[in-house]
Amino acid sequence: MHRTLATLLLATVCASSWAQDWFTVYGDPLQPEADLIEIRLPSPSQADHLAVEVRVSRSASRVAYGGGKYRSHHSMAVIDCENQAGWYTQMKFYQLPAWKGPMTMSRSFELGSAPVAFKDIPGEAQRLVRAACRLRK
Repeated sequence: MHRTLATLLLATVCASSWAQDWFTVYGDPLQPEADLIEIRLPSPSQADHLAVEVRVSRSASRVAYGGGKYRSHHSMAVIDCENQAGWYTQMKFYQLPAWKGPMTMSRSFELGSAPVAFKDIPGEAQRLVRAACRLRK
């Protein structure tokens, strides 16, 4: 009994510390069927361009850059704080919300060719850029 309780407590602590690595820009992580946008800075950076992990889970299927349907993606983006812009460089797509199930496709992009954007969620790309630049400091 004590061992089970200790295991549960350890799992809770680990899960909460993992969840704290991600900053929610839009939505509620506890509602996997709703739209959600999260970011994580992989490493501190002082440059005007910084790499950011982006996780997006959508309430309905979407068409990906370059074609193909997806419900969520886990991506890398480069954020230009000076010009307040961001571009995806790599994207991994999933058919299920919240990055569940197997990855169904992936894409790589040249810098500047795939702007960070969220169709039907106006203003959130700019909010993501501002949040990443503030978290960097």
